Amino acid sequence: MTLGSIGKSTYSKAVSSLINRICDTTVVADSVYEQAVLYFQQTEAQQELKTELAQQVVLFENRQQQASQRDMALVERSLKQAQTEQQSFMQARDEEANARITSLKRLCQDILQLCQGESVEETNLLSAKLLGTIQLLSPTEGKNVAPSNQKSKHLYKAVLSLRLLDKLLSEGELHNAYVQQKMSVAKAKKADAEEYDAFRDDVQIPLLMAALLQDIGSCHPEAQLILKGADGKADEFRVLENDERIQLLQVSFREGLKYITQGLGVEKYTGNSREERDLHIKREAERLNFVQFLLKNAVKPEHGIGNLLKIPQIYTSVVLSTKSNYSYEALPKVALVLEKGVEKGVYSEVAVKALLSITGVFPQGYGVTYIPKDSDRQDLDRYEYAIVTGLYPADIRQPVCRMVTRNLTYNVSAQGCVVSVANNLYYPPARKKLERISEERLLEILSKLVSNFEERKNMSLLPKCWHPDEYFSFIKNQNLWNKVVMHNN
Repeated sequence: MTLGSIGKSTYSKAVSSLINRICDTTVVADSVYEQAVLYFQQTEAQQELKTELAQQVVLFENRQQQASQRDMALVERSLKQAQTEQQSFMQARDEEANARITSLKRLCQDILQLCQGESVEETNLLSAKLLGTIQLLSPTEGKNVAPSNQKSKHLYKAVLSLRLLDKLLSEGELHNAYVQQKMSVAKAKKADAEEYDAFRDDVQIPLLMAALLQDIGSCHPEAQLILKGADGKADEFRVLENDERIQLLQVSFREGLKYITQGLGVEKYTGNSREERDLHIKREAERLNFVQFLLKNAVKPEHGIGNLLKIPQIYTSVVLSTKSNYSYEALPKVALVLEKGVEKGVYSEVAVKALLSITGVFPQGYGVTYIPKDSDRQDLDRYEYAIVTGLYPADIRQPVCRMVTRNLTYNVSAQGCVVSVANNLYYPPARKKLERISEERLLEILSKLVSNFEERKNMSLLPKCWHPDEYFSFIKNQNLWNKVVMHNN
């Protein structure tokens, strides 16, 4: 294994920071999901206080109608105090909601900045880098897989939703009137980063918000009761009974929509122009409606816009699974899961084909084992390691990769490869090619590629894949997306 400093590059730290801003467990409780937990916990008590304050105002208003001249001043003072307390309470709740929606928008802007380039090519490269880094920072074995994937899946799904939006629009497969209108406005007026951009501000950011908030209702105490049981000790990642699962989906959906309208709402206008304020209010209302529309349509999207959330959600639930039967080796089966869903009529064929044309069969950051070729294009008698680093493979079964080893030695050279089905050990025909090689030779190959051979010598001698998280833990190995010379294998 390559030696050097273990840690995170500046970019890896930026990705980890985004993940933590979405979902974390901290004392300050400032992530999106922590804020929702606090809101749900406080809502019942705050609702009671809100009712109590309103009743106080009504009480003194009634007394004002009946008070004698002598008592009037005292009643009016009491009424004014009750109204002030009520206004202060409502203002505090409004400010809390505004702080939450402002923070969420800033987060979405930062996500967009990390995965959106000046050209289609740059955007796809940045998105591959972001998705790959999320995968490579995630553990692939051990007890932390489920909690880590639970945290990371929101960002992963959000990025996929953006890229699926691009793909469906480019193919003329998305006919939503709101999106089309915003696209037309954006094309007519090219905005600077600081200016209003109809497509970015009214479509892309609300889509990111919807993707991040799709599971926010699961923070509600009623949903947590289903997940963790009355004593809070049940395994939240277990496979739920069917009635529990249906109940959880209903609670999560209902409370999620409530949170979006009541816990977040619309961002307040800051300024002095009445015209600007009216326009701001109009746009904010449109964005909020679009977020709700996306979430409602994602439940049964059929061939509609809800697929922007639904299909990435299914993909992410496999690639960043929280199930106890999680198997890193089986991640490429995500394509089969989606294709079977199409066959059963459960998933949109257009949306599934579009997503798989972006991702291919092998997820970004996946560790591929492949048979290299010599200068005469003949197969060599060994396998090497590569990592999937490119979106939009020409053939979805042939991943665009960065070579990690050459001649069984870890190498940081700028070499990339497109791995063919015939030479990818994930597929049986490729493994069959190496079956003629002696066990001694295969053990020798393994000993050169793994860092703790004694622990791992019982591994499969013809591995379908490899786990690159240890390799990626070294800072010098984290820049896998710079320009490479591409080869075909």
